[in-house]
Amino acid sequence: MKRLLISSIKEIYSWLIRLLSNSNRQNEVVEQVCYLMSFPNNDQGLIEAIQRHYPIVVLYSKSCKDEAKLLEKKGVSIYCLDTINGLINGMKQLSISKIIVADNYFACLGDITFKETQTVYQLWHATGAIKQFGLEDKAAMKRSKKDKERFKRVYNAFDYVFVASKKMGEVFKRSYGFSDEQILLTGFSRTDHLVNGTKTNNQKDKRHILYLPTYRDRIPLEKWLLDIEGVSKQLNEHDLLQVKLHPHVKLTQEMTMENVEWISSSQSADDYIKQSDVLITDYSSVAFDFTVANPDKQLIMYWPDEVIYEEITGIQKGIKQDFPQKVVYTPTELLEQLNSNQPIDNQRFNQLWNTYNDGKATSRVVGEIKKVMDGEK
Repeated sequence: MKRLLISSIKEIYSWLIRLLSNSNRQNEVVEQVCYLMSFPNNDQGLIEAIQRHYPIVVLYSKSCKDEAKLLEKKGVSIYCLDTINGLINGMKQLSISKIIVADNYFACLGDITFKETQTVYQLWHATGAIKQFGLEDKAAMKRSKKDKERFKRVYNAFDYVFVASKKMGEVFKRSYGFSDEQILLTGFSRTDHLVNGTKTNNQKDKRHILYLPTYRDRIPLEKWLLDIEGVSKQLNEHDLLQVKLHPHVKLTQEMTMENVEWISSSQSADDYIKQSDVLITDYSSVAFDFTVANPDKQLIMYWPDEVIYEEITGIQKGIKQDFPQKVVYTPTELLEQLNSNQPIDNQRFNQLWNTYNDGKATSRVVGEIKKVMDGEK
């Protein structure tokens, strides 16, 4: 019953988007960029860089409200897609914008009839991929035929995708059905500040160990969450374990352990990435951000639930061979790797996945937009 209700709501939403799209069909396309935002801190200056050349409007999800409000103060027009008025006005902006940039899968894009003079880009929200998504997502494969058709309509709405490597380009070819011509090797603009930014560590006498796990809504907590208390007891006095969990994960023992600092879910992980000596993560794309910011720092991949995660979501084939170190599965293996004296070298991993993340990605992305605006593409 619940699944039927959700499916019906999605059908009504699709009908509404088609209705709004048809009502805006006669609108003239203008030299404007429309940015669809669903991930906070994902553009990291790209929107402002575009604004220096062209008018830009932002259509945002409510999770990005604070960031959108800051952009509004800088002269950017904003519309919340989670309100009726915002959706209606947003669809109008999509109908008149020559360039559309989206940082995620937006269901509305699959039901809009774009004109030949419009170009739609996928920016995405990660520089690399460990888990499978799109057409390869194991969960999506089990959805209804109608759902799969809806997914493909969205994938087909995109003309190009910005990527940081040929590796990620291959992922999009499999996940979205893209062709070689749709892959733009520009680099991931969000990483520019990681490459160019100043790294600070206010506690230089401490080894900062950052734990950033991926949230799983279908796997029990005890199957994947690191034994934070147990590991903290094995750390020495010069170690500081910094833990940033998803807002949905609530632990009763927070703020009660020695050598452990709990990072608020509202704080950006990027600031901690730049100052950390070690990153412990699992299927999160933060691994790629960490190595591009810290080419000589230790990356530990902790996968205690690999078998379950592979079955439910899926993991990119061959990714384990790309990591600088072997994947670990138990707290004991993790501690052994953490305290090993093996030299750290993320160069090969970065060459494979961060190929074009050289601090100049934003300028290349803006350059691609300018080509279309100037009629060169």
